[in-house]
Amino acid sequence: MLGEPLKIRARKFDGRCARHKRYNPAVDGLGGVIGACPRCTLLFEIWTASLELNKLIRRFDPNHDDLKKPVAPVAAVAVDPRQMMLIVE
Repeated sequence: MLGEPLKIRARKFDGRCARHKRYNPAVDGLGGVIGACPRCTLLFEIWTASLELNKLIRRFDPNHDDLKKPVAPVAAVAVDPRQMMLIVE
């Protein structure tokens, strides 16, 4: 088991309040919770906990960057021999 990475964030969560479908905790914040809705409040707490988890992971390993996507190598462009006769030196 030595050397295997610890997998913590393996779950994708796409939650919405059934009554307030337009509530977005990242944009609206806690002040955007309408009428002290318990589901919107819970959604805000989940979002805050995910931010705290990201902060703790980066504090544990400052070089960890889960936002970078691997860059795919660009295929070499082959020269078309039909166009070479158009180039005059």
